[in-house]
Amino acid sequence: MYRYELHLHTDESSNCGHVPAADQVKTYRALGYTGICVTDHLHTAQIAHYNVPDDWTAIVDRYLAGYRAAKAAGDASGLDVIFGVELRFPENDSDYLIYGIDEQWLYDHPWITKMDHRSFFDRFRDEVLIIHAHPYRNGNDVVFWDCVHGVEIVNMNPRHDNRNALAFGLVKAHPYLLRMVGSDAHQIGDEGRAAILTERRVRDSYEMKDLLVSKQYKNWSAEADGERIIRESEETPYV
Repeated sequence: MYRYELHLHTDESSNCGHVPAADQVKTYRALGYTGICVTDHLHTAQIAHYNVPDDWTAIVDRYLAGYRAAKAAGDASGLDVIFGVELRFPENDSDYLIYGIDEQWLYDHPWITKMDHRSFFDRFRDEVLIIHAHPYRNGNDVVFWDCVHGVEIVNMNPRHDNRNALAFGLVKAHPYLLRMVGSDAHQIGDEGRAAILTERRVRDSYEMKDLLVSKQYKNWSAEADGERIIRESEETPYV
């Protein structure tokens, strides 16, 4: 079985990331993962930390530093490194994992960080895959569940109250939503706490989107509570 991390941050591109991309690659390779999705944060506050001109191309160049460093390290060591984005809109602090894109896609869609949830979904719903990350984290109860294709039902970041059981309740109420898990790795010790397992090797973000849509994978968590939620999710069929 191939093992993939779907939610990971780098020191180079996420202000809250504290592990260099090459070190993330080295650690995940040692843990036996086949690949990682680099999903650095992209939102107005993150962009402000880049201290670059108000120019979208310059912003994307800066944003891609983490992914590009990870990709170079992955290519050298044999770990698949897949491009993704964790996007946030000005409406609230909800985050969305985006798959089915590449670097050029990001350059070609300036200032998506200034859109709102509904507008982004209406414009890109047939083009990209939108997964709501940790929807109920830290007391959040405003969830735009009808603006996503799926939900991160288990987020394993240890420093937040992720309320994963509520995320599972959301997909149980709306069983057409895709279900996935992620370590949400920011610091040393966060890595390898969740994964998807699949018999299909995935080489890029488009293939990852297709795999998730196909549902030909199993969710896995390193902790018992996460595994319990995953098991309960598997017992609740998709519509």
